[in-house]
Amino acid sequence: MSGESSALRVLLARRSPEIIRPGLTPIRRLLARLGDPHLGLRVVHVAGTNGKGSVIAFLEAMLMAAGIPVAVFTSPHLHRFNERIRVDRRPIDDAQLDAVLTETLAHDPDARTTFFELTTAAAFLYFSRCAVFDRHRGVLLLETGLGGRLDATNVVRPWLSVITALGLDHADFLGASLAGIAREKAGILKREVPAVVAPHHAEAARVLKGVAARLQVPLTLAGRDYGLLVPEKAETGRGWWRFRDRAGSCWLPTPSLPGRHQFDNAALAVAGARRLRELGLPVTARAMRIGVASAIWPGRLERMPGAPPVWLDGAHNPDAIRALVRFLADPGRGGGRLSTVLLFSVLNNKDGATMARLLAPWVSRVFTVSLGGERSRSADDLASLWPESGPEVVGCDSVTQALQRAREAASPGGRVIVTGSLYLVGEVRSLLC
Repeated sequence: MSGESSALRVLLARRSPEIIRPGLTPIRRLLARLGDPHLGLRVVHVAGTNGKGSVIAFLEAMLMAAGIPVAVFTSPHLHRFNERIRVDRRPIDDAQLDAVLTETLAHDPDARTTFFELTTAAAFLYFSRCAVFDRHRGVLLLETGLGGRLDATNVVRPWLSVITALGLDHADFLGASLAGIAREKAGILKREVPAVVAPHHAEAARVLKGVAARLQVPLTLAGRDYGLLVPEKAETGRGWWRFRDRAGSCWLPTPSLPGRHQFDNAALAVAGARRLRELGLPVTARAMRIGVASAIWPGRLERMPGAPPVWLDGAHNPDAIRALVRFLADPGRGGGRLSTVLLFSVLNNKDGATMARLLAPWVSRVFTVSLGGERSRSADDLASLWPESGPEVVGCDSVTQALQRAREAASPGGRVIVTGSLYLVGEVRSLLC
């Protein structure tokens, strides 16, 4: 990245996939040296496998529509590191970023703190000094990095905890069962702090309900405490859908983020917003409607202009790919195998074979490309993931070449889908923007 500050270069040097150290002692020690900037912030803490960013985007839009200042911490970024730390959709500027990173690094004398721990601490430091948190007006939407229980963000005592859809991802750190992953995600639940939880498989739901009961968490659970009705017209973007909970029901516009799964994410955000209203925030029904219709989350089923259209989707695990497949299969979205060309890359710690198997029936040609770095697969290795009876697969030397060839291969009226990795989506989006 050109124009990086010296502090950002030092931080990025710690960004290694091999350096992941679950545990809260180092981050707590660093935050104490910084004056515990995370204390006193009004936090909505969000964990889960899929949908965290989308739920945060819906909540961000709802709070902004209600006139409530909102800070957001998410990862990874698509283009610039600054995107991870933002207030009212404005990323931290370079000078402020350099200042908080320099101060954070200066309080890390043993130089062993990880990239994500340092990033989290710097974000807390920045938010604690933002005017939006004066007089306790602002709200911080805080996304976990990996898991929940031992994630560096799990040093806060939130106002509200949110757990999105769960799936088998990061099994090397979180376990290979849904029950084990649910236990890790449930680690963000705090005694007597309200929580809103998305629909889950029975074994995960049992774990989440058990932890919530033990901690006396006022739990709002999808399917039990809230639900949604989505008419066919709403799915195609031409109608309204109904949310209902114990307080009543309301009708909402089609979500601004495409895909059937976004109705579930929007419903989870509405359930969270209604909980926040009970806690005293003035999130009106009108603000919820505006938020559902105006959320922005780049790189998640995002259509880029041009012909043929290029759809960017950061799906990088089988459950997220299943949501993408549902979108590809929708004839109202220009569906059809012969009209769909795929640009694909996946990191070597992901279940690329299952992802390829799920996508294979829905695409006519695939262009693979390596992203470089320790965790990347070669283009040939990526090609080998696809079933022999599936689409034609072509390896490419660069993202630029792969994008060009994919666009040329899309038939008139066709489309290009870019998926498998957020890093791939970020590179393609940079080229197209």
